[in-house]
Amino acid sequence: MELHVIKDTGKVIVVLLDDDMRIVKPVYAYLKFQRQRGKALNTLKANGSDLKTYWQFLEENGYEYDKVTPNMIADFIDYLRKPDDDITSINTKITRTNKTINRILSTIHMFYQFCADMEEIDNPILMHDISRPQNMFKSILYHARSDNQTKQSIFKVKESDYAVRLVTDDEMEVFLNHLTKRRDILMYKILYLTGARIQEVLDLEIESVPVPDMSKPIGVLKQIKSKGKTRDLYIPMALIEELDNFILEERNLIDTENSYIFVSEQKRQLGKQLTYSAVYDHLKKVQDEIGIYFNFHDLRHTFCSNLIQSGMDISVARIIMGHEHISTTQKYTHLSNPYIEDSLARYWSKSSLLGGASDEE
Repeated sequence: MELHVIKDTGKVIVVLLDDDMRIVKPVYAYLKFQRQRGKALNTLKANGSDLKTYWQFLEENGYEYDKVTPNMIADFIDYLRKPDDDITSINTKITRTNKTINRILSTIHMFYQFCADMEEIDNPILMHDISRPQNMFKSILYHARSDNQTKQSIFKVKESDYAVRLVTDDEMEVFLNHLTKRRDILMYKILYLTGARIQEVLDLEIESVPVPDMSKPIGVLKQIKSKGKTRDLYIPMALIEELDNFILEERNLIDTENSYIFVSEQKRQLGKQLTYSAVYDHLKKVQDEIGIYFNFHDLRHTFCSNLIQSGMDISVARIIMGHEHISTTQKYTHLSNPYIEDSLARYWSKSSLLGGASDEE
């Protein structure tokens, strides 16, 4: 496994290659995001080196990056505490300092945050969802044990404490009213009203938009790109009509070789596909102006929760959300107490044992 710095058309790209000289795609995507956000080359090389260490650990132990567990992270810390084969001083191998290990863990933390925002993996155990003592790494070094119970206590996933940010219609309306570009309004309407992933929206192509048929309430964007695969995206027909009008009246006026719907309108990048980093930076700017904060994934959470609260069967919601496993859909649902109470009230009202009317009456 090797880290390479490649110069390509004026850009300097840092890539991690596996033993077969293939690009490690998750690392490439993360480093590309960091580069687009203006990170210095030395920072990219340091992050790449940290992720190289992590990927070597994964391969040596038969782990997969998208199936991370608390024990796995604890094992990684043990791995980092061993002498570093790549660093030697005369005849002595050098062990990593606490500061170095802490930096590596910070890189892994940010990598998984990126994966969660992009939803490249389902339900990762993110470092920011893990309970850690103050002066985190010193505590781990002094108190980590090889037994699973101690590791679980150090890397405890705070699922019950995780407060999902559900965005209301009123908040979304305020946000949309603050946007100035028709393109941006459409992007966020799709995210909010369909539960699409941000990269799915950025990858939408003109050819995927069907001719609007206003006699039907719902349309389908067939076989859109999704996490290296394809899936159907269900979308209100009214929104398909908005997309179609936008393509005819604005997008088609931009001469490009690609067919992406959402492209840059800036002179230097005119016609190039919008990047995640560009959309992310603009989102944060708008949010600072209006004081309404959410991330892309919150919009997806909101949509899925609204589906379930409307009474939709979770197996149907799974198909709409594009989840491979129904367990993923279950973790995206956050039902409010009033909804739960109302559902129980309707159920119990039918029970003859409680004085309700039975179905046989």
